Amino acid sequence: MKTVFRLAFAFFREHPLRLVLTSFATAAAATMVVWVVSGYDALLGSFDEYSELALGRYPLSVAPIQHFSQQAPGAIPSTAEKFVPAETLELLRSDPAVAAADPMWALREDVRPFVEEGGEVIPWQRMPDARLVGTGAPAPPFDLVAGRWIDPARPELMEAAMSAEAAKGMGLELGGSVMVGRGDRAVKLSVIGLVGTPEMAGWSASVAGSQLLTPSVGGLYVPTALAEKIAGTEAKISFVGVSLKPEADLTKFRFAWSPRLSTLGTPVQFQEAHDIEEALDESASADNLKLQAQTATVVSMLAALFIIFSTLNMGVSERVRQLAILRAVVLTRLQVGALVIIEGLLFGTIGFVVGIAAGKGLMALAVKSAPQLLEDGAVVGTYSILLAAACAYGGALLASLVPAFRAMRVRPIDAIAPPPGADRGGMPWKKTLAGLVLIAIYPLLARGVRLGEDAPFVVLMFLGVGAMAAGFILLSPAVVLVVDRLASPLLARVVGAPPRLLGSQVSGHLARTISTSVALTVGLGLFTGIHVWGHTMLSGFMPGTWAPDAVVGFRPQGLPFEEAEKVAAFEGVSKALPIVVEQPRLKDDLTGSALRATVVRQDNVVMVGIDPESAFGGADPLFRFEWVEGSAEDAVARLKGGQACIVPDHFLSETGLKVGDFFDMVPPERPEQPVSYAIAGVVKLPGWHWQTKPTGFRTRTHRAAALVFADYGSVASDFGFRNASHVWFDYDASRTNPDHLAASARELYRASLGREVGIETARNDEPYIVLRTIDDIRALVHGHATAWLWVLSRLPLVVLVITSVGVLNALMASVQSRRWEMGVLRSIGFTRGTLVRLVIAEGLLIGLVAGAVSLAFGILAGWCGAGMSGYLSFFGGMPSELVIPWREVLGGVVAVLVLTAIAAIWPAVKIGRARPLELLQQGRGSF
Repeated sequence: MKTVFRLAFAFFREHPLRLVLTSFATAAAATMVVWVVSGYDALLGSFDEYSELALGRYPLSVAPIQHFSQQAPGAIPSTAEKFVPAETLELLRSDPAVAAADPMWALREDVRPFVEEGGEVIPWQRMPDARLVGTGAPAPPFDLVAGRWIDPARPELMEAAMSAEAAKGMGLELGGSVMVGRGDRAVKLSVIGLVGTPEMAGWSASVAGSQLLTPSVGGLYVPTALAEKIAGTEAKISFVGVSLKPEADLTKFRFAWSPRLSTLGTPVQFQEAHDIEEALDESASADNLKLQAQTATVVSMLAALFIIFSTLNMGVSERVRQLAILRAVVLTRLQVGALVIIEGLLFGTIGFVVGIAAGKGLMALAVKSAPQLLEDGAVVGTYSILLAAACAYGGALLASLVPAFRAMRVRPIDAIAPPPGADRGGMPWKKTLAGLVLIAIYPLLARGVRLGEDAPFVVLMFLGVGAMAAGFILLSPAVVLVVDRLASPLLARVVGAPPRLLGSQVSGHLARTISTSVALTVGLGLFTGIHVWGHTMLSGFMPGTWAPDAVVGFRPQGLPFEEAEKVAAFEGVSKALPIVVEQPRLKDDLTGSALRATVVRQDNVVMVGIDPESAFGGADPLFRFEWVEGSAEDAVARLKGGQACIVPDHFLSETGLKVGDFFDMVPPERPEQPVSYAIAGVVKLPGWHWQTKPTGFRTRTHRAAALVFADYGSVASDFGFRNASHVWFDYDASRTNPDHLAASARELYRASLGREVGIETARNDEPYIVLRTIDDIRALVHGHATAWLWVLSRLPLVVLVITSVGVLNALMASVQSRRWEMGVLRSIGFTRGTLVRLVIAEGLLIGLVAGAVSLAFGILAGWCGAGMSGYLSFFGGMPSELVIPWREVLGGVVAVLVLTAIAAIWPAVKIGRARPLELLQQGRGSF
């Protein structure tokens, strides 16, 4: 083996630039892994620290055993929410080892600063999450930063203790006041104490922490009786903080009690610090970051794989005679294969060592100069190092296998055989057909069949993507041939090179062209896939043409129906209809939200009451629906008869209901009297989700399963409305504008109430109006979505730049292998400029091959990914249509062509500067 190592190092000394370029690309891939994965390592570190503090002064917490899956922030559906049985408290307090058992009730209510006359109103969107916790504990769960603790026995004092972090976020100090709740139940509370509640930095960490049932979720602590008054319902027990007497053994206590707790009506369990850490580690936030880290590793490993493969494969092709002589003189087949594998592992070793060092340096620089780049901190931990090693060594080892096998097939007689000519041949039909079969697997899994709830979705996704990638690799030879035959003549004319010289340059060296093009496809294909997936998903959230031009809300008590009708008389308004909006809970969990909550699998709906004839009937309705089932005429007739509604198409898919079926809803103010509505029609409502968010339609919680339309009178009667809450209308933009409309709405509301009215916001519970145009909502949705897509695109763009090194390697090898040919061309009269343009055109052809494969792969993978998101993503399930953002996609192709042209400049200039005599010399120089 000593001889094999010496030969490997000798090859590196012969080609120092190739060693530098390939090692640099591998190191860059490893560095990228370290950068991405460091966020996951930091998240785990923050979980460890937080779990030690989350219980405060309680060594144990008793909480329900949860069976619930949610991949995004939001309230747990009521059908999935569990509470500790009241008997648990009595049993615990009767145990002589228990020093204290304090029940706590965690609930979500609006908490906002009380604004004095003339004070600045802070929009709610800027408020931190301050979960309300009702408690009877005589002492705070955490140390007081300032002030004193609440008196649980005196709720009439209207006092609260607040998390120090929440108070800081709201700009409050000790002695300040907050408004809690909305409408008639809104109360003003004085902040008498600040509690040092532990906090988790970073959005991902805070999302995971918000789902815990520990004292750490508290933002505002109040007596339980006061919490009942604010919520308007009897208190429940979310969890119980348990303290033991000094002489009690915690381990024995826990194991003695655990069997008894699990047999209660609602099974409950103990939580210690290590249980909380385990729950956080298994949370959706951790899983999502872990999946991102693993995806980054796979992508980076593929980039390293193809770059190293291209380098090793070219090395084997160039050294056929050398390897044949070595086989004849000293080496066995296995030693020849080992020689190539050792070269690959040396590339991987250099990349790993340099990548880890560079990654640590970048992390330190980021934390020092721009800590906001990594929301959860930057820690180069064990996981980062392991995945970087997997990237460098995994890519190197896999890349070595095929070149090693090729080297082992070299025979001693090949030393005297003529060098192999350019690869020739017709269309590879067998590979093409096999590729098409593999490509079809992912569309079938994502779009062709309905998968069950217990299907291994992540495994199927990676299987589908892997099969598609393998299929496009098999399809690549056909793409190379097509591009060569169609694009080479045109490109030759563009750059001013003889077409015959450019023809067959890329198809004549298929292995080199394919490996280089596929390396570029790793970045460009992923970039294209992300944008196609994102914009396809976005199509389900972008408000469609069905929505009227604008909606105005009159908050908080609404406007009498007769007064609301006056919006139609505003200058420029063509049609206007008053509506009432409520967000009732579904009596039965029709969507299965308790099993897995998503953006369309929730336990409630947004119910809109409106005049059906004016809204949906006639030749010019306010709403221009695309009807999936039923018709406008039949639906209007049924809605006017009462207790009927129109639902979006996805609601039927999620619930299994059909036209004519009834479903029950629970009025929030009269939960003991459910109401039943029949489905009269089904329509497409793209973008209803965002249509209901900024308009204030989600009055109870910030998630809903569907937007449902019914008759105004039915909804007003069933849900207890006396006033119209909003007005939906169309207007002529040439005659008015949103500012004038908002001013008119404020004046109308002011005249009706006889008091001042604000626009957008108001102090405390004073009245105000909110006007949202459909154009504003679309711009908001598009702006948020595209910003996140470009954040996600950073990884593939970096990979694209890294893999462009492979193009440089390929072109250097191509030029090196044709030195004698180019020397002859120079000798018979071809100019330096012609040779330079010829090499640059060859680089552009490689870019065209990569662009063609990437476009096909990215569009198909993005479309399938949007389909698979219905099973994997919290935001999946909304009906969507294939959307190809051509500006971004073609921009990526142009970027590849620019990179390949830039990569071609160096070898082109080098060959152009060489004299004919140098080019005609036999042998290969090093580069």
